[in-house]
Amino acid sequence: MPQYLPDVTAHDMMRVIERDFSADVHATILEWIRQVEMREKTRVVIAALKNSQGSLEKLKGELANASGWYREIISEAEYPNYTRVMFRIDRISPEEEARIIEKDKQQYLAWLQGADPPETRGKAP
Repeated sequence: MPQYLPDVTAHDMMRVIERDFSADVHATILEWIRQVEMREKTRVVIAALKNSQGSLEKLKGELANASGWYREIISEAEYPNYTRVMFRIDRISPEEEARIIEKDKQQYLAWLQGADPPETRGKAP
């Protein structure tokens, strides 16, 4: 069963920055982002924003590691429940796998859209 693949934009990235970080650090964050060079940059940056849970220091580390650890950054942000079971996924029923994939999709979209409470943003349900 295929995983959900987010279709995110630079607008989404700016909206999340403005939502999760104070205005006085926006220029710093944008400079860190400018320094990240990779394919799927927007997707990876948004995943790093999610993983940071509003922590500027954590975001700095996520972005500094993005080029070498982008798979882990994406996995933590987009597929937290699936990642916990991926090494034993062959022992899970197709229905359970589908439930996990849907749960990951819903938690990601809730975070991206800002529908979940701030204290739970970035955390797996």
